[in-house]
Amino acid sequence: MVWKRLSGYVRSLEESSDILRIPDPVDVDLEAGCFADRFVKRGGPAIKFEQPRLPDGSISEFPLLMNLYGTTDRTYRALGVEEPKEIGEGMVALMKPDVGGILKAPWTGVGLAMRGMSMAPRKVSKGACQQVVMEEPDVTRLPIPRTWPEDAGPFMTLPLVVTADPNTGEHNMGMYRSQVFGPREVGLHWQAHKHGADHADAATGRMPVAICLGGPPGLTFSAISPLPDNLSEYEFAGLLGGRRLPITKCATSDLWVPAECDVVIEGYTVPGETRLEGPFGDHFGYYSLAEPYPVMHVTRITHRRDAMVPMTIVGTPPMEDGYLGEAIGDAFLPVLRFQHRDLVDLFLPLETGFHNLAIVASKQRYPRQARKTALGLLGAGQLMFQKVTIVVDENHPVKDLDALLDAIDYRVHIPEDLVFLRGMVADTLAHAAPWDNIHDKLIIDATTPPEGDPHSKLPEQAGCPESLEISASAVKGVVQARMLRSSMLVVTTNIEGGPKPESSMEMPSEEGAARQREVILEICDAIWSLEAAHNLRWLFITDDDAYLASEDWRRHLLWQLFCRFDVGRDLHFDKSGGRVAWDATAPIPSNKGPIPVRRWPGVTIHDPEVAERVDAWLTEGGY
Repeated sequence: MVWKRLSGYVRSLEESSDILRIPDPVDVDLEAGCFADRFVKRGGPAIKFEQPRLPDGSISEFPLLMNLYGTTDRTYRALGVEEPKEIGEGMVALMKPDVGGILKAPWTGVGLAMRGMSMAPRKVSKGACQQVVMEEPDVTRLPIPRTWPEDAGPFMTLPLVVTADPNTGEHNMGMYRSQVFGPREVGLHWQAHKHGADHADAATGRMPVAICLGGPPGLTFSAISPLPDNLSEYEFAGLLGGRRLPITKCATSDLWVPAECDVVIEGYTVPGETRLEGPFGDHFGYYSLAEPYPVMHVTRITHRRDAMVPMTIVGTPPMEDGYLGEAIGDAFLPVLRFQHRDLVDLFLPLETGFHNLAIVASKQRYPRQARKTALGLLGAGQLMFQKVTIVVDENHPVKDLDALLDAIDYRVHIPEDLVFLRGMVADTLAHAAPWDNIHDKLIIDATTPPEGDPHSKLPEQAGCPESLEISASAVKGVVQARMLRSSMLVVTTNIEGGPKPESSMEMPSEEGAARQREVILEICDAIWSLEAAHNLRWLFITDDDAYLASEDWRRHLLWQLFCRFDVGRDLHFDKSGGRVAWDATAPIPSNKGPIPVRRWPGVTIHDPEVAERVDAWLTEGGY
């Protein structure tokens, strides 16, 4: 079913007992976020907080919704599809219609034409989002959570931020976290790569901005999707919904906003005016640190009579945004395959925060074809942020991480199959990058070399005995050791003076950083010199909070290996060049190392007292 408004989707969740109504007051400050985190980690239901308690102790008139998309099933239901690939297949059909088939049977083109016609938004004189006008605009009356203890304040985490190009009037709807500074001031975290930033840079005076909350779930999907520049979010929302999206004009500006939203916050930004925004516990599981971002001045707030406010929590994966991200990957795979004919399949594991690892299955008819595929994808939309891309054979199951380890173990020759791209674009939130928006990238070629490739005649590589775990565990500085494959070993360590998960390090410690690098290299050399490590090719080193004996160690290790690691700084080769150590320890900030380490953020961890209260409530309720 396609949803015309948020209330219809929520009603369907109630009918299927997939949303938990909490009638008791719950604090939007830390408590609501902790509830949502607990439920998403357990695959639990969506949550409707019927009495969200604001920081001043009052109860908001608006129910707070969280974890709306916290399972695969709910995400698919929100999109109104059985499988997300249906969305991409529909887009490809519009981009390349079967002209021959339509000419032979013209009636078969009617559905396609109707889909195309549904893309143009429909202007209406007044939308449901304008049924009630807040007499005194005050963003703090909305139930906006502060989800982590070190967050600088409440943040809108599912905001649909509408701007228009000052020169062309073309509208954009993006999702940029929005910090509440006060009743009429909001921070807008649009990064340099985003359209909102483009519009702000082009503005010569006050620029209108609108933040929309709620509305049809398809709007959320549209705002975060990697759309081509010639397809607007409103057009895509119409395509998703199978009908022209109704939009209505703001009262204080010429912006047009989705008419069926629950809340609309109108305002403007002033060129050059910024304010420190953050810290904020982000989707990589770390706090993004305070940086200057534009300020939105609020001029008007309107809402539906039955308005509800949806929010999410991001942090250490898996989180709700992970399910949305996986659905986006599946939905746009047909489009990417249409644009990149060598591409067979693509997977961005949610444990790595999506921008840190891409697993790409490619055709490989001629030597290095898969590398060409990987390079092409790095220029496709938000895939430009990828840190590590691993290419595999076209019949490889990209979502099977055990199969991925096998492919790397059997097929990757070091250093021949490691391709480095220096000084490339990075995500602004990539805290491990040595510079803002810049890092090195790595392509690992784990494909079977075809005829004609010089690697096709290389012999099988031998592995290591399992006894390596025992001997590596005895190395000074090693806490735990575990074999991943016959040529792969992961060890954990605890280096004195390094950042701890619950704390950040902002000031450089050159002496500490130099000592940390020494210890890492000493551990590498000691392990490589072990008799049992003669055929060890991959050595992974991370902090001892990986807990290699825990039930969930694989997921946590994957998160650490890709979120704490920088390609240019943290790969160490042995003297032969045929063995590599992958350093994923939290680094000490430094300006003098081979490659700098910026301020290192802390991990998102709930306040212990809040977590205890929430867990007690869940235990009492039988959850």
